[in-house]
Amino acid sequence: MNPADRRQAPAAPIEPQALLDLMRPVDDAVREWPRKSGRTARNHVFDAVRTRGLSYQSWDEATWAEVSRTAGPARLHIIALGHSLGGHHRLHHTAGINQLRRLADLVFGSGATEPALREVEQTLSSWQTSAHLLEWQVGNAVLDALLSAGSPRLEDLTDTLVRQLVAEYDKVDGLHSRRRGLIKLSRVLASKGIIPAPLHSNENKAGPRSDMLSTVPPQWAEWALRWRKYSTHEPGTIRSMFSVILIAGRWAAEKHPDVLTPDQWTRDMAAEYVADTMQATVGQWAGHNRNRSRFGQPISAAGRAMRIDSIRGFFCDLIEWEWIKPRFDPRRAMSMPLSLRAQMGPNPRIIDDASWAKLMAAGLTLNAEDLKPYGSGRARKAGWKATYYPVEMVRAMVGVWLFGGCRIDEIRRLELDCVTWDEGTDDTTGQPFTICLLHIPQNKTSRPFNKPVDPVVGQLIDAWKMIRPPQPDLIDRKTGQKRQHLFCHRGQLVGKEYLNHNILPALCRKAGIPQTDSRGALTSHRARATIATQLLNARDPLTLNDLQQWLGHKHPASTRYYAAILQRTLTAAYKKADYFARNVRTIQVLIDRESILTGAAAGGEQPWKYYDLGEGYCSYDFFAKCPHRLACARCPFYVPKQSSRGQLLAVKDGIDQMLEQLDLTDDEREALEGDREAVTALAKRLADTPTPAGPTPRELGTDDTFIPLTQLMQRISPDKGDEDSP
Repeated sequence: MNPADRRQAPAAPIEPQALLDLMRPVDDAVREWPRKSGRTARNHVFDAVRTRGLSYQSWDEATWAEVSRTAGPARLHIIALGHSLGGHHRLHHTAGINQLRRLADLVFGSGATEPALREVEQTLSSWQTSAHLLEWQVGNAVLDALLSAGSPRLEDLTDTLVRQLVAEYDKVDGLHSRRRGLIKLSRVLASKGIIPAPLHSNENKAGPRSDMLSTVPPQWAEWALRWRKYSTHEPGTIRSMFSVILIAGRWAAEKHPDVLTPDQWTRDMAAEYVADTMQATVGQWAGHNRNRSRFGQPISAAGRAMRIDSIRGFFCDLIEWEWIKPRFDPRRAMSMPLSLRAQMGPNPRIIDDASWAKLMAAGLTLNAEDLKPYGSGRARKAGWKATYYPVEMVRAMVGVWLFGGCRIDEIRRLELDCVTWDEGTDDTTGQPFTICLLHIPQNKTSRPFNKPVDPVVGQLIDAWKMIRPPQPDLIDRKTGQKRQHLFCHRGQLVGKEYLNHNILPALCRKAGIPQTDSRGALTSHRARATIATQLLNARDPLTLNDLQQWLGHKHPASTRYYAAILQRTLTAAYKKADYFARNVRTIQVLIDRESILTGAAAGGEQPWKYYDLGEGYCSYDFFAKCPHRLACARCPFYVPKQSSRGQLLAVKDGIDQMLEQLDLTDDEREALEGDREAVTALAKRLADTPTPAGPTPRELGTDDTFIPLTQLMQRISPDKGDEDSP
């Protein structure tokens, strides 16, 4: 029999006692209501019982909803009876959004929900939640949750119920405001310890997208999801590795359709995957990807390295956890090729000095007018503040970003009491100076530590703390401990993307610079590389070890990826090292033009070139090749200046003076720099070396003689490059 036929069938007679048992609960429920409304609702229920031939105690939620829709003015009363008598706590969804308070009074009694509403509103007000949201958004969300729980007490709300309501309203158009109100309610419940943690607005985005999993073989996706559940990596690392694991699954489905699970992979497949990755293009095997701007282009070296590293880590975890039996060693079969490793290396994306100086000036003079207005003009006129976050909080955040060299996660997780003041004394002048220490929370590579920063950071933070309203203790995602966070407003941490999407564009507009440069978009993390590079290239720079501790790196190799030696610093250091002058010296040479013109030099009758050795001249044409050029043995090629031949050179016409360049050995350079032991060792080493004339210094009796080459001590001048050759 269908429901229509059943409603038209005559009702069976009801025994008097059964009728009394049926009426008593209804009478008890409507006793506190206005007499007329109660009688109308009571009669409507029993009329429905009579026409349906079914006791209201057996009605399901759909039946109660249908009965309420035909009750006219008694609609809310029928819903209240369904809540109380039938145990259907979701019937209020059929009521109007402005009737929840009236319905709650009918269900729980007049004013029974007021303590819960007042407690939630007072807590949110103390956190600076917008007042106009408390009544309609938050109030309706609280009443919704209480009615769904069947209790007027906040303590009876559960985490499961709140999450269920949030997930349900996310799928219903027009009820997103109710969802936002429930999220605000969850912050209050979490602060009071009623639920373990507050909900977030992106709860619906947690976990992998269905369109990503739909393009992967189900067996492979099951392994990937299982790995994702048990992995202990950072959440961001898990997300990036998970996407690459799915890429490997799509690759295997295309290349080896019969291989559906990781335990079926062989060493040959692993090598083939690495080889194909080296030739892959953007978007290949990536599944659903909304950004198609670079599709078909070669993957960058970093992208290829990430694909190889991620799948290697995946197989290492599976083997380590004994989920699969090893058929190959992932560390060898999936190692990064040397050709790819050669393309990887430090490349800090620093911001140029001119732009950074403008950003710093803009950040230190930031005001509310520079920030993007929050809300519509009508809403602001109604009382909304110009910016979502107080400008004092924004200035403090900008100060930490400009001077702290912190990761964005570290900035967001700074504790309320993160600044320590101290005083030091200048070693040179003896003047005292203020020390500001910033306490950095535990990060991905190191324990909590303190770093010195400019006092302006502490001053901006103290200015924010003076007006910061009380905020709840929030769980730190790294330590799992509840504590007060510095950048917390309206009961929640500052948004992850607020610095990149709101503050940096405002600073760029104020500074008059573009939001991108040759190295890409200006992001929060580029400040870390810029500050590190400036500290490494300062007039009195930090050492690499000091910079490592200041950045909070575990390994010095990590620091190299954030700091670069600038060209001007490298050039200054190279010039200071004086490499060219240390290895090249000049010696004065006398050229006898008369000997050249008369042909005496060509016939070997008379020397034409004389090297000035200070106390004499060397007439050996190949002086630069002579091993005794510094420790002159006074062989027959030596001409003393005090001799008649030497004096004649000084006054003879047709003598030209020039400079010649000599390349020095290490021993000769040490001798010229005044190392007397090096001079003695050089003379002894050459004692038995023949001179250009033939005899050795020992045979000439000059093995302990050293002639100071005064002209050779002169460094070559950069502006005389054209005079260096005879």
